[in-house]
Amino acid sequence: MDTLKFVMRLNASSCVIFGLLFLSFPHEAASFLGQAPSVVMSTLGVALLVNATHLILASNRTDIRGGDVIWFSLGDFGWWLASLALIATNLWITSAWGIFAAILVACIVAGLGVAQLWIFGRTLHGNNRKDHFKACISSWVALPTWVKIWLVLLNGVFLVAFAFLPGRIAEVTLISYIATGPLLVGQIGYDGGLRRILALAHIVPWTPLLAWLLLISEFTPYTLVLIPIVAISLVFDFNDVRLFLMGDRSVIGKPLQRH
Repeated sequence: MDTLKFVMRLNASSCVIFGLLFLSFPHEAASFLGQAPSVVMSTLGVALLVNATHLILASNRTDIRGGDVIWFSLGDFGWWLASLALIATNLWITSAWGIFAAILVACIVAGLGVAQLWIFGRTLHGNNRKDHFKACISSWVALPTWVKIWLVLLNGVFLVAFAFLPGRIAEVTLISYIATGPLLVGQIGYDGGLRRILALAHIVPWTPLLAWLLLISEFTPYTLVLIPIVAISLVFDFNDVRLFLMGDRSVIGKPLQRH
């Protein structure tokens, strides 16, 4: 638990640093990023300082609440997704150095979110570090063979986008693909394996990706493969969330838990 408190306070420290930076120098921060409105930077600065205060208070509790850990990690992942979305859409974050800095900070923030979920998840399930990692691997191994084949195909189609760089479709596709990483890893660490709710990690970034691919009407041999693959994946994902909400909350490879 001390390690979790350290990570939460580290998270709070990053919020204080950037909160003060955005609040003290909103015009300079906006100019550095590209075209971000100064008022947005000031507002973000206040929000970060409030979040830092909440993080410090929560980390000082004798027993850290699971709800708090989830809340803070969701905030970290929200920062991660928002940063990538702004870069993908060329909105506000447009300068070369601004993009580099935004990606660097987003990676750090997402990493803190993942760390919080993994540490709390390990404590929640009573595992040491090695056993918790083994449990996550065992859950993957327990997947049906056809699901493993599908996931290999799905990832392969996304990775083919590298062959089409530089190019707008490839860039947006890869950003959407990378966006799922911390969400997947964080959820797996918290649950100690794979659950149907993991589908949200695909739904959040890939639903807008699919909509964008259909709206641009730029059909190439690659998009003619990518679009149906993403669509099929989302059908599976939305069904998984439906089943989760109906009560199927089991971790794959472990006994079914219904609440």
